[in-house]
Amino acid sequence: MIAELHPQANSLHPTLHRLIRRHGATAVLWALVRALLLPRRRRPRPPDPYHLSPHMRRDIGLPPVEPHVPRHYELR
Repeated sequence: MIAELHPQANSLHPTLHRLIRRHGATAVLWALVRALLLPRRRRPRPPDPYHLSPHMRRDIGLPPVEPHVPRHYELR
């Protein structure tokens, strides 16, 4: 048997065909290149709970910070 391949029958995903039809092949190609070359954006790390104000610590359910009592070797 001889398979007949039509020029319009690609193996691309239907969603990709829809994107190309809607935005054009050049725009989709540039978006792909940018996505591959640019580093992924990372979410910023949450703040360290040791540096939060007592009010914020209480709001998120952390215990209050114990007051700093100077040790005898820290006194000068």
